[in-house]
Amino acid sequence: MDFPNASNISSVFGVVAPLLIGAAFLWVVWRTESRHVLFSRLWRLVHGNQEIADPQVRAFVDEQTSLISFRMFAGVPVASLKEAHQLIEWTKLNGVQMRTLSICGELFDAELRQVRVHKLPSRFSQALRLARLFSVAAIGCVCVMSLFSSQSLLTLKSTQRSFWASPTQMKAVWPLNVAALKVDDCSQAASTNAMRTSFSEQEVGILCDILKSDGTAAFMKKTLSEQRWSLIMLIALALWLSWMGLFSWAAGAAAHKLAKRGIDPSLPGSQLSLDLRS
Repeated sequence: MDFPNASNISSVFGVVAPLLIGAAFLWVVWRTESRHVLFSRLWRLVHGNQEIADPQVRAFVDEQTSLISFRMFAGVPVASLKEAHQLIEWTKLNGVQMRTLSICGELFDAELRQVRVHKLPSRFSQALRLARLFSVAAIGCVCVMSLFSSQSLLTLKSTQRSFWASPTQMKAVWPLNVAALKVDDCSQAASTNAMRTSFSEQEVGILCDILKSDGTAAFMKKTLSEQRWSLIMLIALALWLSWMGLFSWAAGAAAHKLAKRGIDPSLPGSQLSLDLRS
């Protein structure tokens, strides 16, 4: 694989670093569901550490900062700081981990402090999500193993036959237990090679011409490099899909488990006030 050499690392980093910083800001905005962090950084960039003069405005900004901090670290999209305080008290009283609520995602109503039962996925849906997760993970593992292979996957245009190829040999993808066609075998009769390798006599002739060609080694090296880069992209896609699939399944599993506990969403103070009114 023709990866960037040491002389190009600094230039690549100069482009990647700002992109990573921008991606980090976008991730924070997505997680907190607010642009407060971005605006706060811009304010400090222009005015430095100078505090806001008006006390009411300063108190409002501090409150928003505390709210966004809770959303960032807890991962629960509460609407107000009061709601955050109530949720913290509720989790402590009932022995619920804040991480569990974060995993539940939209399946948990932070305002009402209860699971959205009507949105809970069915067992079949959960099983389907788990099956998709394992399928994508299996594809990713195959891509990782193929990444270290020294053979390229090619297809003959004339017969649409797929085969594994290297500068010295060709082997049919299917069936698996056939012998490879090596460059030394090309001195034998085409019919003999066809019986041993499962290639047709026409395919044997074409492949032998390729193996004997002077430009085969360079072509194979280029093709292998291109296919490895494609595999890297597939591995990245598989990781992303696996990550999303894992959290999708985990959200349903955590929400089901929390719903089975049947925890009272009310707080002692609010229950007391209801009793006094009655």
